[in-house]
Amino acid sequence: MSLERFCRKSVVTVQPHQTVQEAATQMRDHHVGAIVVVEKDRAVGILTDRDVTLRAIAEGRDPRTTPIGEVMSRDLKVLRGDDKIDDAVSSIRAAGVRRLPIVDATGKPIGMVTLDDLVVLMAGELGAAAGAVRENRGP
Repeated sequence: MSLERFCRKSVVTVQPHQTVQEAATQMRDHHVGAIVVVEKDRAVGILTDRDVTLRAIAEGRDPRTTPIGEVMSRDLKVLRGDDKIDDAVSSIRAAGVRRLPIVDATGKPIGMVTLDDLVVLMAGELGAAAGAVRENRGP
């Protein structure tokens, strides 16, 4: 199954010049823990709730005036819509993160995949496999 079929389609985006407070408000309003930072519709970074806590609040920065670009994660790892679920699992593991944006060929965000999403998917697959094994026990 490709990520394009599986991923969360709604991606919240912000721009680097917006403030940390604006981003935190977006996170709250959209019930997400990460926002993709874009410039000209191209993903250039990600801001997570952890970034807000460790790079802004813990360092004494004023969230009302601190630009997102100063505290976002810039070493952005992304996936493509035609990547497979296995690619997502490997990439999340290799990057040591909980979520990765999915982008199209131009770098525009088209979705987000999270570790939680993948765990739920794999648990469902394992449950279905276990059910098939139980039903085929024989006499």
